[in-house]
Amino acid sequence: MSIFKTAKRALQFFRIGLAANKLQRTQDETERLLAKRALAGLFADARGITMKVGQLFAGTDGTTPFQELVEGIEPLPLKVMVPLLEKELGQKVKNVFRSIEPAIAAASLGQVHLAILKNGDPVAVKIRYPDISDAIDAELWLVGLMPGVGAVNRWGFDLDGYKKSLRDNMQRELDYRSEAQRQDYFGRTVQVPGLEVPTVYSDLCSERVLVQSRAEGVLIDKVGSWPEQERRAIGQTLMMTLFKSLFVAGEVHGDPHPGNVFYSHDENGQPLIALLDYGCTITVTEQRRLALLKLIIGCRERNPTKPLDCFAALGFDSKKLSYISGSLPALCQSLFRPFLINHAFNPEQWQLGREVNDLLGDYRWWFRSAGPSDLFLLMRAFQGLIQQLQELDVKLPWWTVLQQAVGSELIQQAIVYDLPAIEHEPAAKALSFDQQASGLCVRVTENGEQRVSIKMPAEAVLDLERLIPEDVLARIMDSGTIDLKQLGESIRANGIIPQQLFVFEDVEKTYRVWLE
Repeated sequence: MSIFKTAKRALQFFRIGLAANKLQRTQDETERLLAKRALAGLFADARGITMKVGQLFAGTDGTTPFQELVEGIEPLPLKVMVPLLEKELGQKVKNVFRSIEPAIAAASLGQVHLAILKNGDPVAVKIRYPDISDAIDAELWLVGLMPGVGAVNRWGFDLDGYKKSLRDNMQRELDYRSEAQRQDYFGRTVQVPGLEVPTVYSDLCSERVLVQSRAEGVLIDKVGSWPEQERRAIGQTLMMTLFKSLFVAGEVHGDPHPGNVFYSHDENGQPLIALLDYGCTITVTEQRRLALLKLIIGCRERNPTKPLDCFAALGFDSKKLSYISGSLPALCQSLFRPFLINHAFNPEQWQLGREVNDLLGDYRWWFRSAGPSDLFLLMRAFQGLIQQLQELDVKLPWWTVLQQAVGSELIQQAIVYDLPAIEHEPAAKALSFDQQASGLCVRVTENGEQRVSIKMPAEAVLDLERLIPEDVLARIMDSGTIDLKQLGESIRANGIIPQQLFVFEDVEKTYRVWLE
C-alpha cells in the first residue's frame, strides 16, 4: 500500500463527504437531483468500500443516479482483464472458454463477463479488479483512523468492533475462493421453491476469479407489472429464503441491494428468483439462532421468557442492557411487530423509529451501542426484504411464513432452549414477557356514576400526554399534583407493568388511569 494510493483514497473520501454534505443541505429539487448525480458519480469512481456505500443509498433512495450503481458502472476493457484471468487459470482463455464477452457492467470489487465453456455450458465469470486489494487496504486504514464522535462517543459504541467487522468482511469478500465455498453451502442448505443459487465451478475458481452457472432475468423494478399472484409468490420466496438461511442454515446473504437478484420464469412459467453475489454473508451461530427465535416466540406468546437473557445470548452487552431492562418487553413488541400478527403485515404501517423513540428516547442509542458490531449486517438483510416487498407491492403473514420455513421441530427446540447465564448481575429486575401489562385503562366517573371506560394497548401509555384531552391535560398540569413527565420516565425505566398511574379529581369528575 503506497502513500500515494492512500492519499488518493483519502481525497476521494473527502470529496464524497463534501458532496454528501451538499446534498443534505440542498432543498431545491433540481439542485438535489444534480447533487445526487454528482455524489453517485463519485461513488462509482471510487469503487471498493465507497461504492458499496453508494449501493446502500440505492437500496433506500430509489432514484435514478443511485440506481445506476445497482445496475452497474462502466467496466474495464476485456483486454485489461484477460491477462489477469489467464494468470489465475494458469492457461490461455481459449483453452477453457469457447467465447468470453466484454463485461456489460461492473461492481465494487470486480466485474462479470458472460462466457461459454468448452463443453458448451453458459457461465458468468467474475474477475477481481487489478490493484483493488491495495485500494481496500487504503480505505480500511483510513476507516481505522475515524474517531468516535457524536452519539458514537457519547453512548459508548464499540467503534473498534465495527471497524473490525468491516475489515473482516471486506477481506473475506476479496477472496473469491471463500465466496465460492459459501455460495455452494448456501445452495445446498437453503432449499426454497422458486429460488435459484448459481452453481459454482470450483475447479475454475481462485482468489481473484469465480466461475458460476449463468443466471438471467430482470431487476425488481421491472417486476411491478407482473400479475399479483406472481408477485406474491416472489415475495414468499424472498421471505422464506431469509428465514431459512437465518434460522436453519445459519448463513445469511448480507448484501440485499437490488442488483443482486434476477427475476424470471422457469420452464413451467412459474416465477424464479436467482440470488447472486455471496461475497458478503453473515454466519449466525446456533446459540444466536435459537435465542432470536425464542425471543420472537416469547414476544408472541407473552410467556416467561426474559428478553434480557435472549439479547445477551445474541451478543448484546447485558450490563448495558440491564439499565433499560424494564423497557425490553415493550421494545420487542415494536421490533418484532411483523411476527406478532397472524394476518398479512403492511410494512408501511410500521413506524418503528417513532415507536422506539417514544419508548426509549435518547436511550435508543444506549440500546444500539449495546448490540454486537456485526448486527448491522443482519439488519441490512431484513431491511432489504422489506424494501423488496414494498417494491413488489405485496403483503405477507410473517409468522405463517416463518413457521413454514423453520418447521415445528425447530420452533419447539427454541421454546425449550436453555439460555446461557448472564455474566453481569442486572442493575434492575429483568422483566419477562408475561409480566408486562396487557392494557392501558381509563375510567371517568361523574358524581359517582361511570361515564367513560376505555381499554387500549398497554404501549399507548408512552403516548399518554397526547391521549389526554387538551382541556383536561391543562387542568392536570395546573394542579401540580401529577408529574406526567416523571411518570413517563419511571415507566421507561421500570417497564410497562401493571400499576395504578394516577387518580385526578376535577370538580365533579374523577379520572382514573392504570395499567392492568
